[in-house]
Amino acid sequence: MAEGWDQLAVTWEKDESNIEFAEKAFAELTKEVSLEGCHVLDFGCGTGLLSQLISPHAKSIVALDASESMIEELDKKELVNVEPVVDTLTRGLVAQHPAFRKQFNLIVAGSVCGYLSHLAGSLAVVYSLLDKGGKFIHWDFISDDEDRASGVGMVEMQDELIQAGFSEVRVSRAFRITHGEKQLSMMMGIAIK
Repeated sequence: MAEGWDQLAVTWEKDESNIEFAEKAFAELTKEVSLEGCHVLDFGCGTGLLSQLISPHAKSIVALDASESMIEELDKKELVNVEPVVDTLTRGLVAQHPAFRKQFNLIVAGSVCGYLSHLAGSLAVVYSLLDKGGKFIHWDFISDDEDRASGVGMVEMQDELIQAGFSEVRVSRAFRITHGEKQLSMMMGIAIK
């Protein structure tokens, strides 16, 4: 799967819809949390568009992506408080990698959950990485909207977050982005440990 993303990395930020997505996600994020002093995990960070916006406010960011080429593009930004990690989110990674030694106040994921082959397992790991009261906030294409081949349904996502153990879960339509000739709806899920 990472190979397909590797091919997109160099031109990723030339696509205006990717920039629009990151900016709108960041605007929604700042309505929900104060980023000052946060330890953040950017799960599925891609080229780091969202990490770049969060970086001036957060104490530290671990930017995780399975695509080496996406992480190479992130590295070019030279964000001093961002630690890039090339890997997939698994219990094994969390147990062995030093970047995961402490808990996170906030985990963000931009257009990630709809691509995960084992959503429930990934959400269980996300839950385990958060401090008590920590938040997982994600944005994903809504699969039951516009007949998308990727994405996730809002009801499905809410159920998965509840099953993962989160004490408070909200899933809503957040914004739309323009992709070519289409307007695509994005959901935002907020889950509190």
